[in-house]
Amino acid sequence: MERKHQVFVSSTFKDLVEERKEVIHALLELDCIPSGMELFPATDEDAWSLITEVIDGCDYYLLILAGKYGSVNKDGVGFTEMEFDYALDTGKPIICFLYDDIENLPAKKIESSEVGKSRLAKFREKASEKHCKFWSSAPDLGGKVSRSLVQLKKKHPSDGWVPGRFAVDQKMVAEMEKMRARVAELEMESLLKQNTVPDNFDELAGGEIEYTVPCNIVINDDGDTERMPIRASWDKIFSYCGPVLAGECTASELKDKIVLAYYHSIPDEFLEYTQYRRMGLPYVCEDQIHVQLQALGLMEPGTKKRAVSDTNTYWKLTTFGEKYLIQIKAIRKDSNKSIQPTAEAAAD
Repeated sequence: MERKHQVFVSSTFKDLVEERKEVIHALLELDCIPSGMELFPATDEDAWSLITEVIDGCDYYLLILAGKYGSVNKDGVGFTEMEFDYALDTGKPIICFLYDDIENLPAKKIESSEVGKSRLAKFREKASEKHCKFWSSAPDLGGKVSRSLVQLKKKHPSDGWVPGRFAVDQKMVAEMEKMRARVAELEMESLLKQNTVPDNFDELAGGEIEYTVPCNIVINDDGDTERMPIRASWDKIFSYCGPVLAGECTASELKDKIVLAYYHSIPDEFLEYTQYRRMGLPYVCEDQIHVQLQALGLMEPGTKKRAVSDTNTYWKLTTFGEKYLIQIKAIRKDSNKSIQPTAEAAAD
């Protein structure tokens, strides 16, 4: 009889998105059913009873630890550690995967406080007492999960899940339907969240507000230059950058579009003298534009997998950014002017 085993994947979330994808992919290749944070709208005490129920229904428990300790409850205990302790207390077969060298992680993926570092160190020490493997990258983690789970299943056989045609227990059928409904509900919540306008959108400079950049402009046929302020609105900057962001672009490609937006903002009397390719922006201004477009919820770092040798930085539109771009680029039937959207309209 064909059986599928359910595996609870426990970890911090935001710093391990790619790693969790690799693990889930590995589990699916082994005909396992992955469960974990993707099922829950938030990790808080209100969701704890649901989390324990899911762990109870799983055949195996898998822990991934890197450089973050994660969210904590009112007593200062991390929810990931609570999940681990619960699996330990209930006798669930456990396998742990610890990041090999935390010091090599980017700063944003490491605990910044001494309290967080101390909690993480104690948690790692406790986890290392169980069946433990060390990993150094997302692909490396996926491969080790595949091999280790095969061995864990041999060492700790479990009944697992059976196809519906063999399941005569109506309680099991009802539970599966309940879980499917919950997954569908949470997927819809996730999609709605992606369209959400940033909380402080109306407090940030955007729309028709202009951002001034000092540029060296050629002012005559003799090639004389003058440093003058060039202004472009945030909507104009984004309207130039948006289309190239739609398919993910390199930082260099994004810079070209920002420069082009300011090039087309040069006063007409000087435009004929200045060559676009020779026009540069101060690095500090370029960085500020990157930060502002992210703060406005319009773009985010790219996520497509690329070769290890590709050292470029990539950017892409957010879901909200796609809608906002359509609003400012679309042309009304009764005019040749682009629509000037409100934040609410772009989010609808």
